[in-house]
Amino acid sequence: MEDIEKIVLEGNGFSSFNEMQKKALEKEIFTKNTVVSAPTASGKTIILELSALHRILNGHKKVIYTCPLRALASEHFRDFKRKYSKKFSIRVALSIGDFDSSSAYLSGYDIVFSTQEKLDSLLRHRAEWLSQVGLLVVDEVHELDSDRGPTLEMAVTKMRFVSPALKIIALSATIPNAKEIAKWLDAQLVESTFRPVELVEGVYFEGVFEYGKGKEKIPLKKDALESVVTDTLEKQKQALIFAMTRKQSEATAKKAAVFTHKLLTEKEKTALSKGAERIKRVLEQPTSQCAALASTVEKGASFHHAGLLQKQREIIEDLFREGAVKIICATPTLAAGVNTPAFRVVIPSLYRYTELGSQRIPVREYKQMSGRAGRPAYDTRGESILFARSEIEADELLQEYVNGEIEEVSSKLGIEPVLRTHLLGIIATGYAFDLSSLEQFFSKTFYFTQFGNDTSFYQKVTSLLRELEEMGFVESNAKRFSATPLGRRVSELYLDPVSAYSMIGFLKKKRYEELAYLYSLVNTSEMSPFFSIPKKLEANVWAELEEKKSLLGVDVDREMFLDAHMLKKFNTALILKEWVNEAPEEKISEDYGIQPGIMHSKKQIAEWMAYSEFELSKALGLNEHLAPLLRLQKRIKQGIKEELLQLVELRGIGRVRARRLFRAGIKTLADVKKTDVQDLAKIIPSTVALRVKEQMGK
Repeated sequence: MEDIEKIVLEGNGFSSFNEMQKKALEKEIFTKNTVVSAPTASGKTIILELSALHRILNGHKKVIYTCPLRALASEHFRDFKRKYSKKFSIRVALSIGDFDSSSAYLSGYDIVFSTQEKLDSLLRHRAEWLSQVGLLVVDEVHELDSDRGPTLEMAVTKMRFVSPALKIIALSATIPNAKEIAKWLDAQLVESTFRPVELVEGVYFEGVFEYGKGKEKIPLKKDALESVVTDTLEKQKQALIFAMTRKQSEATAKKAAVFTHKLLTEKEKTALSKGAERIKRVLEQPTSQCAALASTVEKGASFHHAGLLQKQREIIEDLFREGAVKIICATPTLAAGVNTPAFRVVIPSLYRYTELGSQRIPVREYKQMSGRAGRPAYDTRGESILFARSEIEADELLQEYVNGEIEEVSSKLGIEPVLRTHLLGIIATGYAFDLSSLEQFFSKTFYFTQFGNDTSFYQKVTSLLRELEEMGFVESNAKRFSATPLGRRVSELYLDPVSAYSMIGFLKKKRYEELAYLYSLVNTSEMSPFFSIPKKLEANVWAELEEKKSLLGVDVDREMFLDAHMLKKFNTALILKEWVNEAPEEKISEDYGIQPGIMHSKKQIAEWMAYSEFELSKALGLNEHLAPLLRLQKRIKQGIKEELLQLVELRGIGRVRARRLFRAGIKTLADVKKTDVQDLAKIIPSTVALRVKEQMGK
């Protein structure tokens, strides 16, 4: 038997465990289901390592770690692999993509790091190796009441059916109803208020930072932001500033850069200059956003939001951890993501714009952000600072947020569109085959733990079953129901049944125009939220819709009154059309106000929807759609016209280089093969030309 505690201490360079970790170890976490509820930055990752290593090395069982974010899964994968893989011959895998596979190769790994969606997709594909899993580690379990919460709830419930002896470790931020989650999981509860670095939360107003135990002067400058940023830099510390919009995060970063660049060392300037160059090189053709980001980074500040490409975000986070970037101005997604702590967290405003207008964020979200303050290796305390505009507001913020009660976590499984999707998944994978087995399945969910045997819930389920039957995805007789072959395929493709039904309706109309295909992909819940329309373009989009409505394969005049999002959907299809016809990213960004990161994530979804529509065509025997959809899927991925499809098959050749080659008369792989490497190097970089020729076997 391996001494797991000793292994983890050595792996992390610790002399002993902290107070929260000791409390968990006393509770026999190796043998019992456990929910650990503790503050952000309290060291919950160590619980993951302890429990996973025990199960792998001493129990000889597989482990799955699951969380809401790809970036978080990737970070824990890299960390675990670095510490334990080679030394103990532990096979570590990262699985966060490809929702149409059982990923059979994962059966050869000891621990798999995944997102909740990937785990649920593996369950829908009935991956046989899942029955060998001895431990499921659920990170950020308090996200049960987020938009993705029902997926987590379903995945955990299904895993307990698949592997009855499964042990579960659930890690949570501090929440008031952690006991309820523990009850759902038949788990013991470990609650702790311990943090290795003291967190001081307070409000800044008129030159004074007021917190629970006292007050501290922060000299007043031109405004609150300049005052706090300057004070942070003078203390030779770093800060995370949270902005509620991408636009605000960019403006704040530019403002902070005015102060940071004055205090940089030569070594930091060199590191930042190299980082700025890497940021610009992420895209073949850098956009104005890339240039703006590189410019602020070079001065020691940065913005960070979903509009950036993933690689750019990683570069910024690395420079921040190294201490070269002093200030990151981020949207709140960073708070729930990777481990990027700072001495100070600054939250200038708690208001976010919603469909109901400007609303304050929940206390739990504020606590998630403030919990990023304090770096264990560098600080003895961290500070979280809210800005107030008046004395009355300062008192209110102290009461409502600093000392406020965190909201309870509540199941979102009862929301109809969510329930419909998961209901088909449950039936298609055989977890339920009649009303009795369906009730038995739902009795194991968090929803049932919270709300009991809810009559209205089962009325909703019965109604949705009828809907699924009308769509042709479920069939039934007096006693039993089951998924049709088409219904099983829809479930495997991880589609909303309503989206699948819409796509099937389009495919049967046999429309082959490019815009019609793109609109059919966009006319789905998966593509929501749709691109908004700049005011200056609204009249043009209306005019174009009127002109092209006969091409779309839907009754536009009818849909306009039934679908409030129709114009945005059409606009999104037009933007994708620009993309596949090689409009530069900078042009799309300028014309439509869409940042590269947003465009990238949206085209990934569109690519998946094109693949799904291709698979539905196969299932329906509508083979005339296969070739156009296969080409369209590749074009969406690369942002190219059909004539470049061959060239982009080469590694290192994207849309820009492929077009250069094509214009030079090199139009096919055969042309590439017969072109001398020196001639290629006149069109594309010489290093790329060499790699291309190597791929051609030359």
